[in-house]
Amino acid sequence: MVGRNCKRLRQRAGLTQDALAERLHVTRQAVSAWETGKNQPDVETLAALAEALSADVRELIYGPGAVGEGYARFQRRYVVCTVLCAAVVIAWLIMELTLKPYLKLQRAQTYEMLPSMVYLLTAAPLGYLAVGCLIPSLISLWADIRVRSARARRILLVVGLLALAYYVVWAAAYSGMLPQVLNEWRPWWLWVMKLEIVGNDMLCYGFMAVSGCTLFLSLNR
Repeated sequence: MVGRNCKRLRQRAGLTQDALAERLHVTRQAVSAWETGKNQPDVETLAALAEALSADVRELIYGPGAVGEGYARFQRRYVVCTVLCAAVVIAWLIMELTLKPYLKLQRAQTYEMLPSMVYLLTAAPLGYLAVGCLIPSLISLWADIRVRSARARRILLVVGLLALAYYVVWAAAYSGMLPQVLNEWRPWWLWVMKLEIVGNDMLCYGFMAVSGCTLFLSLNR
């Protein structure tokens, strides 16, 4: 039973026998012996095997999906993450209601753009990033939404980093920090600049929320 479950979990994680053996510092023959039932891992090895497969020990014993009903709610890491993200979101909303109007008024009176620009390029994106992390973290307090497939986690990680890079490039263009050569190519090489022209900065902030959500899912094991 353990051997069959081990094979199914290994395939779900997108690992070969060699890759799993390397993670556990054992030989491929040892992994093969577990999967064929010729040998059984001891208790310590069983725990290490479950960790390497991003699974629960009960899934190794009873089969994938066996943990669903016994999911431990309100795990400490999710509680901490939820509290921190919620604190950031609340602080950002308070600044949206107080600091942002003040900076807007100051800009109209003094024509000083820097404080408003710093706020728009720091507080707002961090707020959206926290919102993106808060949603899956809040759900994880009650349900297991971990992505089991290693390949899917890698895809989510790439999507999160690309969304983050998208915002960084937009912020650099918005603040005039792009290299001169890129500014010269600007009408041709990056359609994201259109967002600056139409003033649709909310869309770029939305990419920060996407980044926060996908990065959380990719790193949540």
